[in-house]
Amino acid sequence: MYVPNKIDPSTRTWNIFLSTCLLLYGTVGVYVDDIYIPGKRTPGTHFHGEPAWLLYAAMICASLNMLSVVVDHYDIRNNEINYKRFAKVTQFLGWGLFILALVLDLFVFHKGTRH
Repeated sequence: MYVPNKIDPSTRTWNIFLSTCLLLYGTVGVYVDDIYIPGKRTPGTHFHGEPAWLLYAAMICASLNMLSVVVDHYDIRNNEINYKRFAKVTQFLGWGLFILALVLDLFVFHKGTRH
């Protein structure tokens, strides 16, 4: 007999909260054409134009990844493999978009200058 996943309520709440914050931050960022990613030992990076849109797409992937955990909790069907595949695709796509945005920002649009 199949037993659906049980995800802790605090994990579900945290995932909903973080995905909402990430989407709001990204939406405001593309609206004003400036998404800022702080750096640990550097001043951080501001993304504008096409790199900002790619970064926003990466943020959407991250949000979808987090929300899939919540949806999986409420799905009583035996399709865990589909959620695992979705998580891998959104994670791979999100990281790929993030790296592409970073490379374009550094080497194509700003040619390595600080902004």
